[in-house]
Amino acid sequence: MSLVYETIRSSRRKTIGLQVKRGKIVVRAPSFLSNTEIDSFVRQKSAWLESKLRIQQSNIAEHSCNFATGSFIWVKGERKKLRVSLAEKVGVRDESARLDVMLSSRFLSTSDQNSAQLRAKVKKHIESWFTQKAEEYLSSRLPELIEQTGLLPNSYKVRKYKARWGSCNNRGELSFNSLLLMVPPWVFDYVIIHELCHLKYPNHSKNFWQLVALYCPYYGEAKQWLKAHQYQLVWQ
Repeated sequence: MSLVYETIRSSRRKTIGLQVKRGKIVVRAPSFLSNTEIDSFVRQKSAWLESKLRIQQSNIAEHSCNFATGSFIWVKGERKKLRVSLAEKVGVRDESARLDVMLSSRFLSTSDQNSAQLRAKVKKHIESWFTQKAEEYLSSRLPELIEQTGLLPNSYKVRKYKARWGSCNNRGELSFNSLLLMVPPWVFDYVIIHELCHLKYPNHSKNFWQLVALYCPYYGEAKQWLKAHQYQLVWQ
């Protein structure tokens, strides 16, 4: 089995580390290590990695949304039933206990309700809606947290990531996963504060976590929520 993994290099890192998260392998490595050395290390740990992947991918398949009518999806910390319906106006509507995806009758007339083609279309609509709503939340909440922390990024963007909720690069640019729309707003706020604090401390040192705790005293509960729901927050 040839293992596929993402490599994250850091000049500050001294040792190599492996992480299996949401069915993906992430290798965190010092900048001085060659690709050959990293690949050799991954092969040495292949049995452990394959075991972790099987367990996680099985859990993901069991608990994550498959975008068919009747499946469930998390929206703002609430588990909602997905319903695909016909409508003149195509779009997504968030109801109290349901997420409605409206598609045109022209498309559905040639598609089975649970076909792969239809599910891909539903997924595309929800992805677009998630990005829009995450951007709306950030546009109002980020300025408030910037004022609260005094930490100002140069820019930010929203996109869909496979293995991380957010990031902060050395140019002071923040990125946030559009799938954060699945989590409760207070958990979304923790991720924003986490990335803002990286503007001052580009690491996970004691000083970094003390700064996070200053502005987000409930950060431990937020991390636990993400861990407890990790298999339900992944899209197939």
